[in-house]
Amino acid sequence: MLIPALNFNRQYYHLVIIFVCLQIMVSITHLSDKELLQLLQTGDEAAFSEIFNRYWERLSSYSIGLTKSEEESADIVQEIFISLWNRREHLSINGSLGPYLIKSAKNLSLRYIQRNVHSTEFVEKLAEFIADNSQDIEENISLKELQIEIDNAIAKIPKKMLAIYLLSRDEQLSYREISEKLSISEGTVKKQISNALKIISTSLKGKISVVTYALLLQFLK
Repeated sequence: MLIPALNFNRQYYHLVIIFVCLQIMVSITHLSDKELLQLLQTGDEAAFSEIFNRYWERLSSYSIGLTKSEEESADIVQEIFISLWNRREHLSINGSLGPYLIKSAKNLSLRYIQRNVHSTEFVEKLAEFIADNSQDIEENISLKELQIEIDNAIAKIPKKMLAIYLLSRDEQLSYREISEKLSISEGTVKKQISNALKIISTSLKGKISVVTYALLLQFLK
């Protein structure tokens, strides 16, 4: 009779633990950001988890809107929460938690843009953004200035290289389709497009403030 009783006690104990954990989780979700921060400063992991669950999706969406990179945005959000946990005992937040976290996402995203504004990958994403938002661009003076900078850069591309670049970017032809159309190898097509992007990137050097300013007006408004 002792063994069944012992098993019952263990099962009851486990149920009690589960019930208590669920109660804690429910109570945590109803806390305000200020209350969660107070718990976080004491090292409360449940409070940290609730802050993460409450804000990670919003921060991720915001960062993706700026960087146009889901992978980079995931790293940015991770960095924000790692920093939040590591500095929990000395946190000094003036105002609400939400704006504080958004500002962190903004700063890290802009740092990414500053580092990558001349990279060919970033130029490609920028070109795609302009193509996908042509109507809005027509109504946005700053992005018109950005388009002028890119057009000036494209004008520096040699004629034959430009023809290949435009077939890819304007007509959305694949490397294979371009190679068949122009009777050249796919490797040549790929190299020419890569070189064209490098020319654009190089041409944009020295104009970071113009490019960044235009991007920020569009992304941060």
